[in-house]
Amino acid sequence: MAGAANLIILAAGDNVGIALRDIRAGERAATLTGVSLQALEDIPQGHKLALGDIGEGQDIVRFAMKVAVTRAAIGQGRLVHVHNVASRYLNNDEDHYE
Repeated sequence: MAGAANLIILAAGDNVGIALRDIRAGERAATLTGVSLQALEDIPQGHKLALGDIGEGQDIVRFAMKVAVTRAAIGQGRLVHVHNVASRYLNNDEDHYE
């Protein structure tokens, strides 16, 4: 599948990419612009993938916006979701958005 993208980064400075389709653990996540990294766990379509290591208490930046704060460190290639981030906009325990 050379040249096919399964990941998109919405803006410069984002620290997460968005899965364009389901990405399996161990698979390469790649953009058309040449960013490529290994997914360390399953990333469902539409969900976020850490582009690099993100420390505990750091911002999750998507589309150049701070959308969440990490509850724990998230390693490169890991799923970024309600289990490891707190939304800046909604209550994760009730709304399940991030």
